[in-house]
Amino acid sequence: MPESSSLRYRSEEAAEIAYRNRPYVCGAIGRWDPEALRRLREASPAGLREIYRSRLGVLWATEQPSSWKAGARRGYFWGDLAEGPSPTNWRRASEELLAGGMEIGDEEAILHTDALGMQDLFFRRHSGALYFSVRIDPLLDISTGQLHTDWAAWASIAAVTCPLGDATPFEEVRRMIAATAWRARPDKLDQMSFEPSWLDAEPGGRVTAAEALDVVKKHVSKGRRRTVITLSGGWDSRLLAILARPGRPRMVAWTTSNDDGRDRDIEYASNVARALRLKHRVLVPDAAAWLREHSVVRRRLNFQTTHHVWIMPLARVLHTRREQIIDGLGGDVLFKSLFVDRAVVDAANAERRRWLLWNSLEQKRLQHPKLLAPKVAAAFEDLSRQSFDRAVRGFDDHPAAATLAVLHTRTARAIASSAQWLLGPEASVRLPFVHPEVIATALKVPPDAKIGGNFYRAMLEAANPRVAALPSTNDGKVTGNRGERRQSNDMSLKAMAKSILADQGALRILAPELRLAVRDPNALAVISRSSIGLRLLHWVSMLGEWRARYASRLADDGFEVGA
Repeated sequence: MPESSSLRYRSEEAAEIAYRNRPYVCGAIGRWDPEALRRLREASPAGLREIYRSRLGVLWATEQPSSWKAGARRGYFWGDLAEGPSPTNWRRASEELLAGGMEIGDEEAILHTDALGMQDLFFRRHSGALYFSVRIDPLLDISTGQLHTDWAAWASIAAVTCPLGDATPFEEVRRMIAATAWRARPDKLDQMSFEPSWLDAEPGGRVTAAEALDVVKKHVSKGRRRTVITLSGGWDSRLLAILARPGRPRMVAWTTSNDDGRDRDIEYASNVARALRLKHRVLVPDAAAWLREHSVVRRRLNFQTTHHVWIMPLARVLHTRREQIIDGLGGDVLFKSLFVDRAVVDAANAERRRWLLWNSLEQKRLQHPKLLAPKVAAAFEDLSRQSFDRAVRGFDDHPAAATLAVLHTRTARAIASSAQWLLGPEASVRLPFVHPEVIATALKVPPDAKIGGNFYRAMLEAANPRVAALPSTNDGKVTGNRGERRQSNDMSLKAMAKSILADQGALRILAPELRLAVRDPNALAVISRSSIGLRLLHWVSMLGEWRARYASRLADDGFEVGA
C-alpha cells in the first residue's frame, strides 16, 4: 500500500476525532513483530504514549488508561461505561465496569472487551500475534497485502443497519464480541469467554415499575457538575431528565431535528423541558447539513451503520461546551421491548423467534423487488439471517432471549455508536440504562409486561405523572405527508448518486431500473420518497464511498451471487 494512503487516513481522522474524554488505544499481544507494530503506530493518531511493553504484549494510548493491581497481576482498562470499585481481574473490568482492557500476569497477556459488547475493539491476526485498535483503519496497515470485502457484514448493514457478531466491513479485521478475551502465552494464542451475572436474572414478576425506577435513578449522574441531556420526543431521555433534574439548577436540555420530515421531537421535548423548568436549546441544522456531515459520520463510525448523520451538528456544539452528557441509550430495548412484539414473545421455538426477530429488525429494507439486482436481496437475506443466528443463538434458552438479542446486535453495534463516536470521545457521556444493575433489573421483568410499553409507562408515571402524560413519539404511528428532509433534498441525492457511481461494484448490486435512476435526478427523487428506497440509497451510497476510499487495497470487484 502506498505510504500516502495511510497518512491520508490518519490526517483525516486526526481532524475529525479529538480523544479528550476517552483515549485512543492500540497495541498487540502474542509474538508481535516490530515492523508490524511500527506500521500500526504510524497509522494511528498522533500523541501515542507507550503504556506497557513485554515480549507478549504492547499497549499504547493517547492518555494514561485507568489501572488496577491484585497480587502479582495487574491491568489497564478504558472506555468504562459503568461506575464501580477498582477491578481485580479482567472479567470484573469487563462485567462490572463495561470496559475494554489488558490484564498482565506471569508469562501471559490478556486483551478483553466489555461484557455487553458496547466497546469497539478491533483486532487482526498476523504472523503469530493479535494486533488491536479501537479504530479499524490503523489495522489495515500492519501488512501491505490486499484486503477483502466481508459481504456478510455489508448484507447485515443493509438489512439490520449494522454488522453482526465479530464482523466488520473487512474480512481481515474482526471486532471482539461481548464478554470475550484473547490470551497470549509463549506457545499459543487462544480465546476465552464468560457469562455475565445478569444472565442469571430471570423474569419472575417481582419487580415493580417503582422499583425499576429506583434502580435507574441510582445510576443517573450525581452531584452538581454542569450537565447536558440530549432530550428527544421519546421516553428514554424524558425519564432521565425527570430523574436528573433535582439538584441541578444549571442542567440544560438540547434537542435537534432528527430529519424525519416531521420533527415531533422538537415540539414534544419543548413541552417536557417547560414542565421540568429546564433550560432548553434547540438546534435545527440548515438544508446542507446532511451533505456536509455524511462522509464525516461514516468515517467516524467506521462505515458500519447508516444511522446518526442528523445528530452530528449537535455533537459539534456539545464538543465545545465540555459538559457531561446524559444519554438514554438502551432504555426502550430494556423496558419497552423495542422490536419485540407479541409474535416474537409467543414464538413456538427459538428458531422461529430468531426468524421473526430478524424480520422485525430488517423492516423490509431488502423487500422491494425493483431496487436490488436479481437474486441479490435473497442472497443478502441469507447472509444476514445466518449472521444473526450465530450472534444470538447463545441466548436461546434465556426467558429474555429476544431482548438480549436486540441489545447485543442493533443496540451495541449501531445505536451505541452515536454516544461512543459522535458525542464521544470528545465529550463525557453517561449511559444509565446500560449499567449492569439496570440490565439485571430489566431482565427480571416478564416480556409480557413490557409489550406495548405498559411497564415503561408505569415507570414514567411513578417518576412524574404530569410529564408522563405529555405527548411523545411513542403515542402511535403518524400518517400524512412528510415535510422536506435534509437527507433527501436535491443536494443530498446528488451526493448519494456520485458515491454510487464511483464504484461499479456498488452500482451492480442495484436493479437495472435503479441503475438508470441514479443518473436521473427526477427518478432518484421519486425513489427517495419511500422509506425503503431512501434507506437503500443511504446504504449503497455508503458502500460506494467505502469501496472508493479503499479501492487500492480491495481484492474483489463487487458482490457475486453464489460466491
